[in-house]
Amino acid sequence: MIIDFHTQCYPDTLAPRALSGVDDDAEGDSDGTLAGMLAELSAAGVDRAVLLPVCPRPGHEKTVNDFALSVSGERIIPFFSVHPFTPGADELIREYAKRGYIGVKFHPNLQRFVLGDPKLLPVWRAVRDCKLIAVFHCGRPGRRDTEYDVYPSDFIPLFGTLDPHKVVLAHTGGYGISDNEIELLAHTEAYADLSIAPKQFSPERFARVLDLIPPSRLLFGSDTPWGNTKITLDMIRSSVSDPDALSLILGDNARRLLGI
Repeated sequence: MIIDFHTQCYPDTLAPRALSGVDDDAEGDSDGTLAGMLAELSAAGVDRAVLLPVCPRPGHEKTVNDFALSVSGERIIPFFSVHPFTPGADELIREYAKRGYIGVKFHPNLQRFVLGDPKLLPVWRAVRDCKLIAVFHCGRPGRRDTEYDVYPSDFIPLFGTLDPHKVVLAHTGGYGISDNEIELLAHTEAYADLSIAPKQFSPERFARVLDLIPPSRLLFGSDTPWGNTKITLDMIRSSVSDPDALSLILGDNARRLLGI
């Protein structure tokens, strides 16, 4: 089973605005809609996908998460999103966990929060207490660096609160990641998804990533519609020669983490 651990889609009426609102090119074949995403996944031979919504403003959780839940099904596993500055965000996380969600997505750049802000400790404790998978966008949000970019070194102080075995650092630890940060990532126990790897790694540098980080901690992800599912999948397949390691990356790790 091939599982894409990093996908996004939007309501049909909002998808064009969502795609035009990010300072980066959408390189996937999806138009940002559910139908477009499913078509891209099917063309690449992907069986299931984790949908990662983002709540961009405090108090907008219901709209974002209701849509994610509405598209869940045999192929789509929806996570939820809570803005860390929504009043009672920690209790809201506990409520979503009680409803059966197994994971939550955070995006420091879009949600404009600093990872180490002490006011957010109740949020991280709620994630830990509920044993949720926490996926964090890492690195810059597009072409330009921002004050909210986070990389593996920013998470190390939090791994006394967050369980690293339930944390996924997106984009191989960060879009725009340095070699030093990749080495730090290798020494954590967190997962990393490989979304947009073709956009940020040469084949030689990607080989270095695969040498440093155990395959048991890597997850296939496309970042559709921003990344191309088939191109990412082909890059991983051509770079990983060990069939057991490839099986871990393409689906077995995700199945273990998701409990499916």
